[in-house]
Formats: sequence, structure tokens, C-alpha cells
Amino acid sequence: MIRLSMRLGFWGLLGALGFVAAIISLAGFLGELAWWLEILSHFRVQFALCFLLLAMVFAAGRKPRPAASALALALVNALPVLLFRLPPAPPPSNASPVFRAMLINVNSHSGNPAAVGAIIASSRPDILVLEEISDRWLHALAPALESYPHRKTAPRHDNFGIGLFSRHPIESSRIVPFGMVDIPSVFAECRIGLQRLAVVATHPMPPGNAMLAAERNRHLDWMARELTSLSGPVLLLGDLNTTPWSPVYRRFALNSGLRNSAQGRSIRPTWPAPLPLLWIPLDHVMHSPGIAIHDHQVGPDAGSDHLPVRVDFSLAPSP
Repeated sequence: MIRLSMRLGFWGLLGALGFVAAIISLAGFLGELAWWLEILSHFRVQFALCFLLLAMVFAAGRKPRPAASALALALVNALPVLLFRLPPAPPPSNASPVFRAMLINVNSHSGNPAAVGAIIASSRPDILVLEEISDRWLHALAPALESYPHRKTAPRHDNFGIGLFSRHPIESSRIVPFGMVDIPSVFAECRIGLQRLAVVATHPMPPGNAMLAAERNRHLDWMARELTSLSGPVLLLGDLNTTPWSPVYRRFALNSGLRNSAQGRSIRPTWPAPLPLLWIPLDHVMHSPGIAIHDHQVGPDAGSDHLPVRVDFSLAPSP
């Protein structure tokens, strides 16, 4: 009798935990309604894996109805992630030269300049965006950045310093501040081979509360308008502080007309680097239709709470 009571208690507790998890995960689909609901939308992969594990436990315990419910919830949470991977990325043409762009959020307070410098030296990107940089960081990385004679930087002592570095000529550039603390974004026009490429680097506020989330959303709405005013091929690099399955990200992608370089490929999270169970993709390289993606990689560890993003791309021939 006691053993039966314990078994019923175990399955009851498991069912209750599953019910609470279901409410939390489904609430994330209402992310347009409140900033904290949007935060929940970022963890679709974790929710899907939890419900899949729960379904396996219920199936092993011969509980078919709870197992089916848990499996359905796993599929519901996995669907936005699976849709991001479809359709598969088309194979790029080999007719055009291939260039490399890289985004590294260095972590202004606890990053590792030696590790960042080593990654820059080994990856040799044509275009490099560094985020959370200060004058101290620029000094520490000076040897690694010697190969980048063309640059536009806005170092700061908070988390929003930013810099664009290029092996190719920058024909024009500007720093544009936005928002309540004048967060800088870099807009540049580079000469890549025989073509021009608009390169934009940005870093919105993290959505830590309602005010900061609203500021991030305004930043992304503003950035989408700015991007649509640019002509020719466009490459955007930045820690956007949102994931592809967030309604905020989807609105930005729709309004900007840009495609994520990871779309149609495997999901590669970038933050928080020291906590793999919570990994989500916050750092993005996005591009206009005039750019073909040959490869998209994340890592290696740069000693930051973010992992670097590296993208190989080519430009469609000018008409």
C-alpha cells in the first residue's frame, strides 16, 4: 500500500511539474504582450528537450496519455526552431570570391584580450566587428588589429563600445547614436573586391526589465528602417539580444528584409558561453539577398560570455 502510494505520488508530482512547464513554455508564444513573456520565447530548444525527456519517462512507466501530451508539447516548442532551419540553405555559387566576416562580443568587464587576439589571428576575417570595446581593449588588441588599416570605432567604458575593422577600404562611415544612452551603431560602405558592401554593426540594450526591453525594441525598429534605406548588398553584424524564435526578432527580420546567415543551417547558440544548458543564439550576422552564405560557424571560446560568429560569404556579380 505504501509502495503504491509512493508510485502515485511520483507520477502525480511529475505530472504537476509537466503542467507547470507547459504553462510557462506556452506563455512564451504570447511574447508580444509583455517583456517577460518574450524572454520565455528564447528557450524553445530547452523546453522541447525537457518535454521529450518527460515523454520518455512517462512512456517507460506505461503512462501513454501523459507521454503523448509531453511529446505534443515537445513538438510545439520545437516547431519554431525547425522552421528556422527550413528551407535548407541553397548551395552558393563558386564563381565569386569568398570573404569572411566575424563578430566578437568581447565582454567589457571580464573578457580575455589574448584569446580574442588569437582568434582574430587564426580566423583572419576580412571584416571584423568587436562589441563591448573600450580604449583599454583597443590598446590590448593593437597587435592583432595591425592587419586592419581601415576602421571605425566608438569605444566606451560601459557595455556598448563598438568597432568595425576591415582589410578592405572603407569609402564612407559614420557613428549613429540611438536611445536614452546614445548607444552607437556603425554604418560603413566598404569596397570589397570590385563591389561596394554596406556593413552595419549594432548592439541593442539587453531586455532586463520592461524599460530596457522597450528600448531594445525601439532600437531594432529604428535599425530596420535604417537598413531599408541602404542600397546594394547589406551585411549586419550584432548582438541583437533576441533569438530567431522571438516575435521581436521576427518583426525585425520582416521589416529589415534581411536573412539570418544561420537560417537553413544547424542552430548554433552563442550565449551564455559558460552555461551550456541555457545556450541561446543572441549574436547574429544577417544579410540582404545580394549576398550568398558559404559557411556559418560559432566559436571558439574567446574568454567572453558570448561565442564569436564567423561567416564566409560572396557577393552576387554586379548587373
